[in-house]
Amino acid sequence: MMTEAVPQSHPGQPPARTEGVLASAGAPAAAPSASGPARSPGPPHVRTGAPPSTGSSAPDTGAPRNRREEILDGAAEMFAEHGYHGSSLRDISSHIGLSHSGMLHHFESKDALLDGVIDRLEEHAQAALDRVPEFSTDRRSLLRGLTEVWHPASLPIRLMATLDAESVSEDLHGRYRMARLRRVHEHVLESCFSSFAAQGLLRENTEPAFAGRALLAVVLNLAVREKTVRPLQHRTDDDNPLNDLAMQVDAFLIEEPPARHRTDLRR
Repeated sequence: MMTEAVPQSHPGQPPARTEGVLASAGAPAAAPSASGPARSPGPPHVRTGAPPSTGSSAPDTGAPRNRREEILDGAAEMFAEHGYHGSSLRDISSHIGLSHSGMLHHFESKDALLDGVIDRLEEHAQAALDRVPEFSTDRRSLLRGLTEVWHPASLPIRLMATLDAESVSEDLHGRYRMARLRRVHEHVLESCFSSFAAQGLLRENTEPAFAGRALLAVVLNLAVREKTVRPLQHRTDDDNPLNDLAMQVDAFLIEEPPARHRTDLRR
């Protein structure tokens, strides 16, 4: 079980990295990025009950931080919809109703903005890590996790699917951070299936690591489907993505759940 937190960014420091978490998850060593050699893992973040750092160097007066968060909200939406390469700083500033110079006041480049967006995805991954004991108790708890953390139509998952696909390009800033994020999510789901295996609930010859990778792959695939196939379908089409995820989970479990549980995820 992993207990380390995703390192957070602090004013004046480079963006947070996930090496500490991924070392526990069994991820490969860091590879050099386009912006320079990979950094060694820092000490784990100690939770103090305070909100996670936004990485802003502005004093904590409320307004500057709110504007920074507003920019990150808009950037996340644009990157999820159009991709990193398909969204310019001017596109993002126009999307949120901010001047280009105002955008540059908070983020000096699009790479810096992407770092801030990935910081948020790391926080999302950390939340999943923290809830491993909750999601690994039984089938219903995992289905709840798929609804609350891995919903294919949610912004973090749509954003992760888009940036994950763009990461096949070696010139994408942050591509190694995205690879590590995928590995964290795979590890969380693997941990859940490992717990099911210990309880005798996993089908014979099913590897928890494979089940975790396969389930995350379906999550990301459905995130794409929700933006491509879904808009072309009729309202009467009954292929709810959460039902697809429930059936994928059931494919790895020994017992077929009662039919009434098929609609659990719609509630």
